[in-house]
Amino acid sequence: MKKIKLTAVTGICLGLLLVATGCAKDAAQAEEANNQVEVVENQKTSEDLNREAEENAADAAENNEAKDADAKDKKDKKDGEEQSYKVTLTYPSSDYIVNGDEENKKVTEQVTIDASKDDIVMKVLEQLAQSPKAEGAESVGLDKFDFSKSKLDGTTAVVDLSGDLSGGSLEEDVLARSIVNSLLSVDGIKAVEFTVNGEKAESLMGHVDISEPFTKNL
Repeated sequence: MKKIKLTAVTGICLGLLLVATGCAKDAAQAEEANNQVEVVENQKTSEDLNREAEENAADAAENNEAKDADAKDKKDKKDGEEQSYKVTLTYPSSDYIVNGDEENKKVTEQVTIDASKDDIVMKVLEQLAQSPKAEGAESVGLDKFDFSKSKLDGTTAVVDLSGDLSGGSLEEDVLARSIVNSLLSVDGIKAVEFTVNGEKAESLMGHVDISEPFTKNL
């Protein structure tokens, strides 16, 4: 009787073990199937990858264009804003004009000019055309001419003079020296170029060579 009961219990246990093993196997198979489904779902075709790459490239190009436009806008605003420039105005000395003293040709005056980058050339010329306040300085003579078309081109100050450009070598020497030295003292201006009536010329009044831009003080 005991043997029969033991056999029955053993059979029951084996049955439960087989059932548990089968359930575990089924669960493992189900999990593996789910993983395979996830892998299949996560796989992308070459067309998908190419499309995503094109979209990313388009987004990057759009961002770069936006950044460039923003930088240009900021630069334009900065160029149009006024700032203070330290300028050394150069005038002919009385000793040079009256006595012909070659060792004492010029008198300088330190001024501060508020101007935008686009207007600084005109502002310097307007100041230079006025009567000097510095002691021992004479007028440049710039007020006799129209210089309204003068401008800044990059780092070059283009000075256009129109009107009756006639005079002696002393007058031309004074005019060229005063303009060149004054403009070259402005931060950001590396050269001064002259034009006459909007055109390039060999000289202003027939004495000083202006065919090439000036990059050093006279």
